[in-house]
Amino acid sequence: MRFRRGLWLAAWFVLLPTLAMAQQTGTIVGKVVGSDGLVLPGVTVEARSPALPAPRVTVTDGAGNYQLPALQPGIYTLTFVLSGMGKVTREAEVLLQRETTVNATMSVQGVAETVNVTAPIIPVIEKDSTALKSGLTTTTIEALPVGQQYRDLVKLIPGVQYTEDGVRGPSAGGSGQDNVYKFDGVNVTLPLFGTLSAEPAAPDIAEVTTIKGGAKAVDFDRAGGFTIDSISKSGTSTFSGTVEYQFQTAGMVASRENGGISQYSQDHKWFTANLGGPVIPGKAYFFASYYRPTISRSNAANLYGDLPGYQSTRNEGFGKLTLTPISQILINASWRQSHRLDTGSTFGPTSSATTGSGAEAWQKMGIVEASWIVNSRSYATFKYTHFSNPTRGRPDHVADVTISTQPGTQLPLNSLDTVGQFAVPAPIAGADAYNAFVQPFIDQYGYTLDGVKTGGGYVGYGTLFDNDNFFRDQAQVAYNLTLGSTLRHDLHAGFQWYEDSEDLLRTSNGWGYITVPGGRLPNVGVNGIPAYFDAQFQQQTLGTVPTIHSEYRSMNIEANDTITYKNLAVNVGVLISRDKLYGQGLREDPSTISGYVADPGNKYLEYLIPFGKTIQPRIGATWSYNGRDTIYASYARYTPAASSLPRAASWARNSAATIDAYFDQNGVLYGAKQFASSSGKLFVPDMTPRRTDEYLVGTNKQLTNAITLRAYYRHRYGSHYWEDTNNNARVVFDPPPGIPRELYIPDLSAMTAQIGSGSSYVIAELDGAYTSYHEATVEAEWRTSRSFVRASYSWTRYRGNFDQDNTTAGNDANIFIGSSNIGDGAGRQLWNFKNGIMRGDKPVMVKLYGYYELPWSASLGAYFIAQSGQPWEAWSYEPYIALTTSTSDTDRFAEPAGDRRTPAHAQVDLNYTQTFKVWSRYRLQAIADVYNVTNSQTGYNYQPSLHSPLFGQPRSWFAPRRLQLSVRFTF
Repeated sequence: MRFRRGLWLAAWFVLLPTLAMAQQTGTIVGKVVGSDGLVLPGVTVEARSPALPAPRVTVTDGAGNYQLPALQPGIYTLTFVLSGMGKVTREAEVLLQRETTVNATMSVQGVAETVNVTAPIIPVIEKDSTALKSGLTTTTIEALPVGQQYRDLVKLIPGVQYTEDGVRGPSAGGSGQDNVYKFDGVNVTLPLFGTLSAEPAAPDIAEVTTIKGGAKAVDFDRAGGFTIDSISKSGTSTFSGTVEYQFQTAGMVASRENGGISQYSQDHKWFTANLGGPVIPGKAYFFASYYRPTISRSNAANLYGDLPGYQSTRNEGFGKLTLTPISQILINASWRQSHRLDTGSTFGPTSSATTGSGAEAWQKMGIVEASWIVNSRSYATFKYTHFSNPTRGRPDHVADVTISTQPGTQLPLNSLDTVGQFAVPAPIAGADAYNAFVQPFIDQYGYTLDGVKTGGGYVGYGTLFDNDNFFRDQAQVAYNLTLGSTLRHDLHAGFQWYEDSEDLLRTSNGWGYITVPGGRLPNVGVNGIPAYFDAQFQQQTLGTVPTIHSEYRSMNIEANDTITYKNLAVNVGVLISRDKLYGQGLREDPSTISGYVADPGNKYLEYLIPFGKTIQPRIGATWSYNGRDTIYASYARYTPAASSLPRAASWARNSAATIDAYFDQNGVLYGAKQFASSSGKLFVPDMTPRRTDEYLVGTNKQLTNAITLRAYYRHRYGSHYWEDTNNNARVVFDPPPGIPRELYIPDLSAMTAQIGSGSSYVIAELDGAYTSYHEATVEAEWRTSRSFVRASYSWTRYRGNFDQDNTTAGNDANIFIGSSNIGDGAGRQLWNFKNGIMRGDKPVMVKLYGYYELPWSASLGAYFIAQSGQPWEAWSYEPYIALTTSTSDTDRFAEPAGDRRTPAHAQVDLNYTQTFKVWSRYRLQAIADVYNVTNSQTGYNYQPSLHSPLFGQPRSWFAPRRLQLSVRFTF
């Protein structure tokens, strides 16, 4: 149904009379004057490119200005023609979501001018924008030491910290879950969680661009951090292709200095192939690719003997069509699909060879985007995208058994290793009857140690099928109109709709996890009868509880006016949003005190955030004081859309419980008990959604034709954070003066009683929650025909009392946004030492990367990073012992946040590419990448628990030195 709905929406919008713009495009603008300096209206400007099937034509206005919007990124030849004047040609490079300025001077006929730039310099300075943009083309990316995944490109963003987290993104003015990731225009940010879980193939990228501040009300930017986007490679007017093989063996990785096993100490192989070219010359181009990365590792034998090896295999295919049915219309349509299967990834030291578990993931991304140039002063835009990311944690072996909670059901005691995972019991000193009962099971299922069968191990199969599927459908339309010439208004209006959703189904493999209490534990059993066998499994295994469905729907409207007069550009815009959060398990009923009644499986509206609560102004001014260099200032508000509350607060969480099935000494089931892990939560009415206010000032200066300098200061202030917390947190957990000592929802007990279930926690806007980010950055770029260097120095200060990046022992994960450990009981409130330095704080950060083309058909690329260490603090429950009986240190600060810091880190990565020409069109390249040349395995992610024997020691280390080799053939 979801797929059919997507096709229907795509077809409907494509047929709209006002086709919409391909957002994966760039723009050329400029002014044409005569040799006497006077403006020339009526000049015909034609743009041709191998990337664009049909040329684009426009005419200069009364002030000599012209614009060519919605151009496919690539190298363009511009031709300027006016009767009585000599023809002029220019070459320029169009970049993704960037504005390229190409001015021309025309002389009288007979003095024709042709200017060809073989390696065009990218115009970094945009004279009408305050946005902090940076971008790179595939030529630069291939010459740098960059990995194979999309997330590897994030390290190239100036002023953004380097991280080796595998799930969370880096902090860049917000948390690691505040960034937005787009691939080929498709938003691949994980719905509800704000991380980059998708793994599209980086070799398909033609260009990448980022915006980390100063955004206009264009393209619906709500990111609390940065936004990264890319455009995939496209077919051109000639056939071309690439075949590449890359590998890294375990022997090409340095050993861990701490003696541990590195995730990189395994065999990696990557295979890439692509082909592109014309389908109908002048009308349609195609591009197709195939990508296959594999990982293999031999697992060491354990007490049960040899273990199967770890294997990960992914197959990804991609196809793209670029169409220009007429010169004014550009259409891009693409589809990407992949499947990954991991086996043998999880074994314990006392687990048998069949207990392994792995994972399976599917990825689908589709986009249809189009642009219609209505006339020389207006164009319309459209884009529809689909993203799906079904995932499945799965056992390597599947139990062939039907389970039931019906009394009398028999547990097969002679084959417990085929119906789930069986925890082999071990003798207990002094428990003779118990020891006599469990000895036959030890003899049958135990491992052999010194010739004796021994208990305490695990046999059977992995326990859980964890099906967690994510989806996003999105459509947007826009219209752009330019009015005036000397005083020019570039008007933009747009509408966007999208739906994020998650389907969660957790079932057990057979009976799940089987233990042998042996009748000695009175609290394990029912009806006062102690159990001899206990099988723990997920309730959804029985098929009586539906898949938990959660949704986040958003509607966004934006309007923007960029007003240009001479060398001054002023931007005024606004973005407004309406968000709806949907859970499952209730039905709306306004006649009740809670507004709901229980209705298992029913979708219900949890909360509505109206337009009036999400007004996001975008105001800025840019002054090109000498016609080339600029100073600028802007203010912007962002209301981040990422939220886990549709699932975290859903009533369906109460129904998807764990069941303990109890069996007697003969393995006959006599009873069962249900244990709910979480309960649905109600929302405090009339809350203000979290927001980020940004203030930015800066300057851009073109020092020479090859060197550009940018310096800026920005401040981001986050507020109105939502979190689940005890309804009585402000009453019983000793808040400081200024916080009202009252319940968040006065009638909560009556409401949950009326519904029949529910949590004592509520979703509330935490009093005084804030984050404050300051950044001062200087960036420089040097570009020549044979080299590129980008350098940046950043000073940042990140403080606050709401640190989404520091809520649990393992932060590199998809942590609930709005339902983390923050605010959960005594010692975890904002007034419990939470105010201080945030985990993402990096006072000093230096980045330097680039490449140089050597005289012997080779290039040398390098990447250097040096940055401050990671703030941390001690955790302990002891300061809060008077308020709680819990002995968990997790997220209970014993000193101000960020009171300590890990060591600083620096590393150098290198790339060497040697090119061999084979005939005229063919090239063979040999490539070597060395990461962390100095083998700086700096520790971070320190153990903060004062009650851990490992307190103050690192739990993670930067990856060791490693070498990757590849060979690439292109034509």
